[in-house]
Amino acid sequence: MDANTRRELTSVIGDIRSGRYQQACKTLEELVGKGSKHPEVIGLLGTVKMELGDFDEAVKSFEQLLLAHPNHVPTLYNMARALQMQGKNQDALKIYAKITSIDPNFFHAWNNLGLIYKETGDLVRAKEMMEKAVAIAPDHAPLLNNLGVVMEMLGELTKAKSLFERAVALKDNYFSARFNLGCLLFRLGSFKEAENHLLWVISQEKDEPTARFLLQAMGQMEEPRRAPVHYVQKTFDEWAEQFEYKLVNELEYKTPEKLFAFLKPHLKDDSHIMDLGCGTGLGADLYRPLASFLAGMDCSSKMLKKAKEKGIYDALYLHDIEKRWPLQQKFHVIYSADCLCYFGDLKVVFQRVRDALHPGGIFGFSVEKADTKEVGSKGFVLRRSSRYAHTRHYVEDCLKRVGLVPVTDREVTLRKEANSGVTGFLFCAKRA
Repeated sequence: MDANTRRELTSVIGDIRSGRYQQACKTLEELVGKGSKHPEVIGLLGTVKMELGDFDEAVKSFEQLLLAHPNHVPTLYNMARALQMQGKNQDALKIYAKITSIDPNFFHAWNNLGLIYKETGDLVRAKEMMEKAVAIAPDHAPLLNNLGVVMEMLGELTKAKSLFERAVALKDNYFSARFNLGCLLFRLGSFKEAENHLLWVISQEKDEPTARFLLQAMGQMEEPRRAPVHYVQKTFDEWAEQFEYKLVNELEYKTPEKLFAFLKPHLKDDSHIMDLGCGTGLGADLYRPLASFLAGMDCSSKMLKKAKEKGIYDALYLHDIEKRWPLQQKFHVIYSADCLCYFGDLKVVFQRVRDALHPGGIFGFSVEKADTKEVGSKGFVLRRSSRYAHTRHYVEDCLKRVGLVPVTDREVTLRKEANSGVTGFLFCAKRA
């Protein structure tokens, strides 16, 4: 490498360290345009392209380097990362596996293998890969944090807590680990400890929606009128792969079946039906025989992906149900099982439903039951479960305010929580 190229590369490295990726890219492309094929130039260009989100060009740079040095681990790793960021997980898996065969102590590859298996729902394999990474680098806080996330998803909460605590002990200002630990402590009912970590989180990022919402659920801040859509999206995106198994097998969840049986006397053939907050589509098969058109709406893209795989729906909409709906057709039936527990004030959602129903159309839904003493004058309360509960009177009043007529309701057990039944209401209303 000549002296001029070396000076240019020194400038490029300075730009990269300062985050000036566009300038670094321009300089590197000029060097390549002048005929430079030095591996350091090509490698840096691929890295900069990856930082700029131009993954196809990054991959081309790494492929060029690998032609001469097919077992160069840093280049293989960058290539796999670029493919992973494109969502080409299977191609990335093969390269990470090759890296671990060349250098079994390259813990970043084990960790990224784990991240891909987590993303695809194979949590057992994810755990296995991440444990190998941690065994190689036991004091690497991000590895501990990533393994903790998988352990929590597997239900190994004590181990997850220990891993998050180790990560925080190594790096006290580690935002992700403090956040994860606070959320897990909230889930475990250790509210005082959770509060300490979550307050630290919002001291660093005051608008972090999940931390703020959990603090609100613990009564540390004013109760909001609904759960933040970001919180709901993140929660259900993370649990999409295991959602049905946990609900049906661990929580004895039967609300979709109970709601269908409750609504069945009011349903007719050849109906346009909307599943509001459809999730993965639990219970949609019950409505399919009655539907000439069956749609689902949810704010979680990964839940909708699982719903689409079932092939039950005619249309699926990724949308916050409180916002104006992105469709023109009217429905004869709109039903919602275990979705309205993420809304305190129900009037806006009820108005959207009313606007989307044919005259005389049916609206069936579930809510968690609140006692009058716990809600005060509002008619709803945000509980430490991070879900809202409502009084019967409040629900009926909201329905009437928007032009929906309560037809009938029933008190039922919606699911189990902490080995106890969660009591709720099933409602049937119609558009006047």
